[in-house]
Amino acid sequence: MANIHDCLQRAVDAGELDSIRADQAKSEFDQLVERYEQAMPRHQAEQTAAIHLREATQRSQRSRRHAVLTQLQSMVRLKSLIEGAPDPALALRNLIEYSEGAGFTGESIQTLSEAMIKSVNGGMADTLAATRRNLIGNSRDPALLSDIIRELHLEDTGKPRAKELAAAVRHQQKRLRQMFNAHGGDIGDLADFGVSHSHDVAALRKAGFDKWSEAVFARIDWSRIVDTRTGQPFAAAGAAPARADVDAFLTDVWEGITKRGWHKREASMAVGGKAIYNRRAEARVLHFKTGSDWLEYNKEFGTSDPFSAMVAGLHGLARDVAMMRVLGPNPRLGLEYAAQVAEKRVAGDTAQEIRVKKQAGLARTMLAHVDGSVNNTDAEGWARFFSNTRKIITSQKLGSAILSAVSDTATISVAARMVGMNPANVLSRATRLMASNATRQTAARMGYVADTLADAGSAAARFTGDTVSGELAERLSGFTIRASGLSFWTDMNKLAFQMEFAGFMADNAPRAFDAIDEPLRRIFEQRGISAADWDLLRNPETLFVTDSGADFLSPFHWLEHQTTVPRAEAEGLALRLQMAIEEQLERAVPSASIEGRARFVGNTQPGTIPGELLRSSTMFKSFALSLTLGQYRRFMAIPTPMGRAKYAAAISTGLFVTGALALQLKEVAKGRDPRPMDSLAFAGAAALQGGGLGIFGDFLSAETNRFGGGFAQTLAGPVVDFASSVANPILSNASRAATGEDTMLGRDAANFIRFNTPVASSLWPTRVAFDRLVADQLQLFLDPSAEELWRRQERQRERDFGTGIWWDRASPVPTRAPDIANAFGGSGQ
Repeated sequence: MANIHDCLQRAVDAGELDSIRADQAKSEFDQLVERYEQAMPRHQAEQTAAIHLREATQRSQRSRRHAVLTQLQSMVRLKSLIEGAPDPALALRNLIEYSEGAGFTGESIQTLSEAMIKSVNGGMADTLAATRRNLIGNSRDPALLSDIIRELHLEDTGKPRAKELAAAVRHQQKRLRQMFNAHGGDIGDLADFGVSHSHDVAALRKAGFDKWSEAVFARIDWSRIVDTRTGQPFAAAGAAPARADVDAFLTDVWEGITKRGWHKREASMAVGGKAIYNRRAEARVLHFKTGSDWLEYNKEFGTSDPFSAMVAGLHGLARDVAMMRVLGPNPRLGLEYAAQVAEKRVAGDTAQEIRVKKQAGLARTMLAHVDGSVNNTDAEGWARFFSNTRKIITSQKLGSAILSAVSDTATISVAARMVGMNPANVLSRATRLMASNATRQTAARMGYVADTLADAGSAAARFTGDTVSGELAERLSGFTIRASGLSFWTDMNKLAFQMEFAGFMADNAPRAFDAIDEPLRRIFEQRGISAADWDLLRNPETLFVTDSGADFLSPFHWLEHQTTVPRAEAEGLALRLQMAIEEQLERAVPSASIEGRARFVGNTQPGTIPGELLRSSTMFKSFALSLTLGQYRRFMAIPTPMGRAKYAAAISTGLFVTGALALQLKEVAKGRDPRPMDSLAFAGAAALQGGGLGIFGDFLSAETNRFGGGFAQTLAGPVVDFASSVANPILSNASRAATGEDTMLGRDAANFIRFNTPVASSLWPTRVAFDRLVADQLQLFLDPSAEELWRRQERQRERDFGTGIWWDRASPVPTRAPDIANAFGGSGQ
């Protein structure tokens, strides 16, 4: 056979191959020959090396061709969407996150990923229910969870229950893998895929390459790891390769993790980031022998617990599929193409050109928040420090956030009415879900599973917008949100809205598309669901029917029971329908808006001064931002002035009333009587509270907020406020000592404990007891003038807010019941 070096050189001379790739191929060929020579004659080693190198190259070319064709198909679809949109500038933003009133009928990444994640959770509802987190953040059945992990790696545990639950997870893995590949990806079919592993970069760097590679080498099934140079496994089944044969591979993996891929790329002005189809294809590099090996490796070098790894891997893949489905295998490239189509469409119109460029920039930032690239940072230590700080502050401040969440009843009522549903039905459904496990099981059989079964931090994210932290900080914040009841409240309201929407669609199912309720038809038309789609969806045989005879049109139940259209087509329709529900759900139970986060945080990275300042200033405000953006967009989408006026009156009244209720509930939870409701100051505070910014309402009657901080500190955010609560006492007491004045160390120490103790200082059922039995007692012991100070504070509060206390300071038991009549200008004392 011809010498391969000569063949490669002729290809370079003819301009068919660049010299860098040719040199790489020559090097790989020589290494293969050297390895194979250990088991066969030289001529046979050369022949085998050439065959394997050619097979690997052809496989890579096929994968690349599939990705290119899929990207081209995406470009055709994107061109049609942008050119057909009423406003091409808004269409760019809507590719990432849907906003009402834009006239955009295509799919949006954010709601599509939410719909896909819900479908995944619904498909493994039993697994989530059996292994979900308990109050302190541990799996409810860690032994069962470990057995599921082992079964996912085809390690026989002999436990039928574990096999059954693992099969449900494996089904979702296979389903997402097929969807990923259908949209341009290339993930091979591994029966014992197990679960994804997330490497702890700091742990790897600390251990060093030698220790890490020794730990990995013994746990890896080398027969299932393909040498990319040959397309063949490193070893036969049950065998281990020579260490020298895999050192280069392990080094490459090590550097890819610890150097975050920079060992293989140079800085450039390209759009940046590996295409998703490539990233996922390379992510499954290490294949463990057994689930036990994975569990041991994860303890030493992993960043997440087994439950998080199992669920987060599926959710991450679902988000990647959503991005690829909307923008193609390389989403950034797809977005750039869409932006150019929009620019071409408005070329010559200066004002529109400016709008397109502005919205394209915003869309790029939003995509960075969706794909997580905005969180990449070289200042990892600082990023983790501030993230942990925010989580701890969450535990210090959000234990009573559920009292603010009563505003959900207002947004749910208005959102239900807008789509034609009866608000009372949604609220009563939520009550039944809270009270009955059987009702929750019915929701799960329909495909609707509580978000927090799969993600303990989802409720907190409504207020903080922060999701990455260390284990202790995560546990503190997670416990606070769960123990307060906020996560349960949010989950039940979301489930109730979705179930009632499904019931509302079932009520309309007997009617043709033109005859269904007008609000529902309008939603379908806005989201690209046609009359033909409706005819498929309303098939009586695919409706979910409860034991009591009530029927529902659930997208996920319909998907699993329809037989009319191919699976891929049915899956697309089910996802589009769930997307429409998700978009209405966001108006009913607001969470964290990608657009709001992108506008206020931008492209700043965690660990940097601008990034941490912005993340701090918007902490606890993401809910308010989402609420404001969503309601404003809905208001502007209403076509008539009278309709807008009615909507504004309905939402404003609802938020004001629930804001007033939240204010009074929080007063009582702090040991105070309700505030009189006959002042403009109270009205302003109630309005702000209903919009999620209640802390600013304190300044309508006083110069400090409820935690003692000023307006500037409140505006800067809780992290700056917390830093001030640490620094100010130190500086002020140092200054007093230097000038010969008495220090206030005792008072300051007691107040620091009062406002900054995780869980205890904020959890609504216990906060007043902690205040009286711990903080007050500590202040009495350390501060000789404590009682005089408290009397002054009470008089000041009476002047500012017109309210007294029902549990006297430092008293071991309540003095009396709260004076409810005080809210109405009277007193029952």
